[in-house]
Amino acid sequence: MAARSRKPRNEQTPAPEASLAPARPADPGARKARRRPAVLVVGADEAVRDALALAGISHEAAASADEARTALRRRRYDAAVIDLRLPEGDGVALVREWSARAEGPRAIVLARSGSLEDAMDAMRSGARDLIVRPFEGADLATRVRRALDEGRRERTREQEVERLRRACSRMQADRKAVTRQVDSLCNDLADAYEELAEQMSHVSMASEFASLLKQELDVESLLRTCLEFVLTRTGPTNAAIFLPSNHCDYSLGAYVNYDCPKDSAEVLLDHLADVLAPRVDRAERLIEAPDDAGLERLLGADEAHWLAGTGAIAYPCRHEGECLAVLVLFRDRTKVYP
Repeated sequence: MAARSRKPRNEQTPAPEASLAPARPADPGARKARRRPAVLVVGADEAVRDALALAGISHEAAASADEARTALRRRRYDAAVIDLRLPEGDGVALVREWSARAEGPRAIVLARSGSLEDAMDAMRSGARDLIVRPFEGADLATRVRRALDEGRRERTREQEVERLRRACSRMQADRKAVTRQVDSLCNDLADAYEELAEQMSHVSMASEFASLLKQELDVESLLRTCLEFVLTRTGPTNAAIFLPSNHCDYSLGAYVNYDCPKDSAEVLLDHLADVLAPRVDRAERLIEAPDDAGLERLLGADEAHWLAGTGAIAYPCRHEGECLAVLVLFRDRTKVYP
């Protein structure tokens, strides 16, 4: 009968299959709490550790002040339960030491009596709370959780401040980059404006010069007006305009004598008409001769001595490919042309 009665029960109640099911993963937060206890218990007895364990608060224990200092150097704790009377060392001194640190844990002092002296020592040292023996385990857990919450909130604030600090650093770097780009743009715009203003000045000058020349009806007046206009722009200078008389020869059309000797000025200018003007006739642009080498290029090595010590400018006045005149300016080379 017994055998027959057991068989049906085995058929109706199969063996549990819990061992075949995959293990339920532990809560990540709980694993983290076990791996990194947030509470350090210093010098307290088993009752304190049992109360924290019963409340599910992960913690580490240090028997003395030196062990506690070593533990705190390894990592950061959000809260610490410290016995006021340590076997080796002073709990108040340890609390004071940690309170002075920016990342020190929030200290909960455990006193053996509720005397005013103990309370004053604890508060002056920087303790966040004072628990007097005998204590309720639930009350201890509540106060420790409160300290942990404060620590985590402060850590969150610190992380937020650090995040904002990094963001400000990036913004500062971006601002400096934008400032450099703006400075570069301003310099480019200033250069462009200066170049445009110079071009507009040239256009305005050319327009003014053309309007003056159009008012003259004869060649002599036209040449005089031309030289007067040039002198207002260059300052005092020797100036001459050479006109073509035939295919290759030039003659002096008009001149201004600034510092040449009177008895030799016409000889010099006539010689320049023979030597300099034909060479400039073939040029396509303004020729500058600020030194001896430039004068040799302008006049030739054998003729450069005629303008020794001067700086010269020569320009062919062309129209439709034909040179209608050659303008020459020269003066002491220390007085540079604008």
